[in-house]
Amino acid sequence: MENWEPIIRRMELLLRLKTFPVAFKLLEDAGEIEDNKWIRRPTKKFTLCQLITVVRTYDWTVGATADDLVGPGCSGMIGFEEKPEYIKDGSFRSIVWCKTREDARRCEEQMPSIPTGKYNAVLMGPLVYNPFDPDIVLIYGNPAQMIVLINALQFEDYEQFQFFCVGESACADSIARCYLNNKPSLAIPCYGERRYGHVQDDELVMALPASWMKKAVSGLEELYKRGIRYPISQYGAQADPTPGFPPSYHLLWGDSEEDTGFKRFDK
Repeated sequence: MENWEPIIRRMELLLRLKTFPVAFKLLEDAGEIEDNKWIRRPTKKFTLCQLITVVRTYDWTVGATADDLVGPGCSGMIGFEEKPEYIKDGSFRSIVWCKTREDARRCEEQMPSIPTGKYNAVLMGPLVYNPFDPDIVLIYGNPAQMIVLINALQFEDYEQFQFFCVGESACADSIARCYLNNKPSLAIPCYGERRYGHVQDDELVMALPASWMKKAVSGLEELYKRGIRYPISQYGAQADPTPGFPPSYHLLWGDSEEDTGFKRFDK
């Protein structure tokens, strides 16, 4: 198993995260959590976002099946069961979130979900403690932390990222979309995740394939060397910004390495 502690500790330091990055893994065999005494099991019904918050703030490792989750929405999104017809045809979502059943039906058609028939349980824990090798990692942070993380992911092998918003049910935008595309997925936590999962007003969530974590930390390290860090130091809104640009910019404008005290990284 990968030793995640140094990776996570470095990310926590570079991004100054408030809560633990969450290791998230779907299981085909629910017995993997049933037979493991160190995994905490829900004693009542929970939403998936409630369990995620327990992990990232209480420092617990938890496991759950469809029987532990409230309603078919959470379990249907992660592929534990088929969504019932009253969700698929828009009846449920049109009660609150859409004006008509047709609007709500279109919403459901465009909402990503993990296909059913393969997974029967979910395992979540603070990744820093090496609970297991995850499929994806959930990272919560404010918009400034997230843009620095995105910059880090784009530092090498640049690609343009596309992020989506289905509205309510943001876990589909983060968890399901990341599983389906195997790409980083940034989401605006929805009303439900803020009401029941206690996500704060300033928080966003990114789901990362576990295989991208080393790339993220490597990119953060390289940006740090270039002066791109969190918290982002602010420069006066009414000041001449030129002196506040990184020394590397001045090299491109013709200043020497001796004048700037900075060595070009692209040599």
